[in-house]
Amino acid sequence: MSLNAANISIRTISRFAAFAGMAALAFCCWQPSAAEPSAGKPHISAVIHRPQVISHRGGRKWAPENTIVAFKKSLDVHADGIELDIHRCKSGELVVIHDENVGRTTNGTGLVKDLTYAELRRLGAGAWFHSEFKSEHLPLLSEVLELIDGKALLNIEIKNAPVGYPGIDDDLIKLLATYKHADKIVISSFDHELLQRIHKKAPQYKVAILVDGLLVDLGKYASIVGAKSWNPGFELIRADNVAQAHKDGLEVNVWTVNKPEQWKAAVEMGVDGIITDNPKGLLEYLDKRGATGK
Repeated sequence: MSLNAANISIRTISRFAAFAGMAALAFCCWQPSAAEPSAGKPHISAVIHRPQVISHRGGRKWAPENTIVAFKKSLDVHADGIELDIHRCKSGELVVIHDENVGRTTNGTGLVKDLTYAELRRLGAGAWFHSEFKSEHLPLLSEVLELIDGKALLNIEIKNAPVGYPGIDDDLIKLLATYKHADKIVISSFDHELLQRIHKKAPQYKVAILVDGLLVDLGKYASIVGAKSWNPGFELIRADNVAQAHKDGLEVNVWTVNKPEQWKAAVEMGVDGIITDNPKGLLEYLDKRGATGK
């Protein structure tokens, strides 16, 4: 080999070594970017909003509505919240039942307001759903509070029409005074005057206006009532309504949403809570979708 050839070879080797060193340094410093998924991990392009799962009347798909067994099942699957309804009976207790008449969900007849709790307690509230629930009875709200004990959000809907219960707001506030989890109570109703009174008397409880339609200037209206939440029927809202409600500082919880295509639409609207008869199904849907908490 000539001297010139040897010099060329040395220069070539030096250049190659320098290039290799730079490549090694670049490799050591490289890390996957947000747009480049790590090996073995699925790529998620965006975080998916996860609304709260709220059992409608305890979950009507798996147990008789508004019964202790339904509420227990909701707790067992770790639903975020439980929605229920209350009336006041003749002897003054707040009873958990949806209708003003006991005929649909018990083996009795008559209006709740005309029956004492001793009479209501004797009624069966589960056999109509399935024979395995024949021992279920109409629970008192106080029993449900003892069961829930802060383990889930509790949305109490006050029924005050067509039967009116003068002073039911005071009855509820008095009962809730013994409950240690005021931050996990929501009081809702279609009677917005009642909600306004509750807000003024006990502002520690969040109130939610139930609405079966769209309102003009929802934010202003909610502020008059003292509401922090808007609970509309799912079939009557759009994504722009949800966005405006959020802009007005309101949470949005929609009812009653039971089908996967409806769950998908509600999630994409960005609602804060979904009230459903099938909480277990909704929880499984959200898990499968890969939704994450806020």
